[in-house]
Amino acid sequence: MVIQQSSKRKMDARSTWEITFTVQDLEGLSLPHNDALVLSIPFQQKLVRRVLVDQGSSAENLFYSAFKALGLSKDQLTSVEAPLIGFTGIPVYPLGKIVLPVYASSVKLDVEFIVVSSPSPYNAILGRNWLYGMRAVASTLHQCVRFIGESRRQETIRGDQVASKKCFVNSVRGNGKANEVQSIEVPGLLDETTPGEETGEAL
Repeated sequence: MVIQQSSKRKMDARSTWEITFTVQDLEGLSLPHNDALVLSIPFQQKLVRRVLVDQGSSAENLFYSAFKALGLSKDQLTSVEAPLIGFTGIPVYPLGKIVLPVYASSVKLDVEFIVVSSPSPYNAILGRNWLYGMRAVASTLHQCVRFIGESRRQETIRGDQVASKKCFVNSVRGNGKANEVQSIEVPGLLDETTPGEETGEAL
């Protein structure tokens, strides 16, 4: 698969860049699969696991248990006027919204998250706004997100099939633990490591 894009991120807006997926990207995956794309990716200075990439979502969501684990407080939130409407059509009223930096390899993007207090096997959801802002292409088949980095080369964040399957099982079971933080790592300040690089032990 070859997808062409133009990026404004410190690049010539007239330049055209290619994002490609090949058979080699399937190596190491459990095939066949129908797994959702679930990432581990830093928000602020903490690596957050079980982040769903949902191309069907028009908003980026951060679940309240993860919000608290990131050391954030409600007084940092600004109000959200309209409720969220999900697949079932039932409205969910957010606690508020907050802008957080999200690090994807060499690229940092400030993302507006809507904070909700509702059961979920995920810590957060990254939707179309994040993908479009990154000028990234997500492939659930290849279990990765790919984009042009600051070095003007393709960069990749790979998904976690094991985490994806666990999230699916938790969703189906409805075991009352879905709203708990699944795992947030504290690797230390990102300027001491490569952005997106996993260090430290899981909480």
